[in-house]
Amino acid sequence: MRTSAAVATVLAVTGAALAWAPAASADPAACAPRPLGTAGLYAEFVEGDSVRHSDSEGAVAVGGDARFGDPAQSSGFSVGHQLTSADLGRLPGGHSLVVGGTLTANQVVITRGTGVAGKVVNASGGKNFGVDGPIAEGASPVDFGKEFAELRTRSTAWAGEKPNGTVSAAGDGLFLTGTDARLNVFAVDAADLQKARAITFDVPVGASTLVNVLGTAYDMNTNATYGVYYKNLAGGLPVVDDYDVPDQAYRTIRSQLLWNFPQATTVKKNYTSWPGTILAPRATVHMGGPGVGPGHVNGAVIAKNLVTVPGAETHQMTFAGCLPGETVPGPVVTPETPKPTDTPVPTPPATTEPPAPTTPAPTTSAPGTPETGVPAPSETPSGTPAGTTAPAGTPEETGAPAPSATTPEGDLATTGSAIGPGVIGAAVGALVLGGGFLAFAKRRRRA
Repeated sequence: MRTSAAVATVLAVTGAALAWAPAASADPAACAPRPLGTAGLYAEFVEGDSVRHSDSEGAVAVGGDARFGDPAQSSGFSVGHQLTSADLGRLPGGHSLVVGGTLTANQVVITRGTGVAGKVVNASGGKNFGVDGPIAEGASPVDFGKEFAELRTRSTAWAGEKPNGTVSAAGDGLFLTGTDARLNVFAVDAADLQKARAITFDVPVGASTLVNVLGTAYDMNTNATYGVYYKNLAGGLPVVDDYDVPDQAYRTIRSQLLWNFPQATTVKKNYTSWPGTILAPRATVHMGGPGVGPGHVNGAVIAKNLVTVPGAETHQMTFAGCLPGETVPGPVVTPETPKPTDTPVPTPPATTEPPAPTTPAPTTSAPGTPETGVPAPSETPSGTPAGTTAPAGTPEETGAPAPSATTPEGDLATTGSAIGPGVIGAAVGALVLGGGFLAFAKRRRRA
């Protein structure tokens, strides 16, 4: 299994340890590496409660209670498939899964590292396994109160940074253009951002990008945003973000992109792939919802609370850029109205809306066997484009079209196998009885 290019970038930039950046620098615009502190080690870092299904490729930390997987929806949750030994060595306590409160679990697979939770409860009542992987009950090694106090301070401080990039609009497209080789800062009103059906970045490769989104609420499905794009470095049509973007340069831009929501109490994501890290330390972040598809993040989510539907994933592409070191909040910049431009808006993919949700068919499992609605392992080799994920409510995976051929999200196939020993035993028993089985496998995106 390969480590993603973005993970390699993280390792190259962060070195052996992550810590909070030094106190306020003399130059507020000075670039401070490792700006997210402990939160920057995780694909999901949540102060309060989290409801999750499907997959996180990286580490997950939840300060409150967590409900992972749901027997009623035939869903499980896997953690840490793309973590390296070096990644694990930097995590507090070496744990890839941390839950400060109660973990209510249905078919949770810890594929790398270990877990710790205040309490662990099998959500299925014994019908399926709760957690497959080493997990203990105990105190959290993360001080979530301290970390989020720091994050809120920094989020507010970054919102006061003077923009040096321009925000322009044409039709239903929004364009963010920056030329600074080190750091490009944008300020955009949440209401303007959610009007955009296509969002396009034009920033130098290697520069960090800070997008301050101002407002108390953002809903990506208000006008059904169908894609976040990069200006084509080869001069062709804009490149839509997806797990397998066609060039390492686009991965570099994505790994150094931070969306800062300093005022938001609600952030809602639709089915469109979202590149970069979401910092919303006061908000409940929704990845997908009824009728809008699951919504993946090619980066990390840092939020007060996190709520997702089956099929939503976070990928091990944590923030590898640098941001201003000033930590004293000043006046928040008021975003300007986007300037008109004649730049052509990227053409939407062939299908710009998620399929209508359906109700999963009832399943019958042998005693101890995981629900058969949970995705089975794919035999497609890692790195080969394949598959799309069904919308909310349907955890099954479909076919093998090329990325973005059927939905804006593109390559959402299931690969690899993280089948626990208890699952294998139950599956063998099912075969002896003459029935087939679908073993629970962790879901991940290919590097």
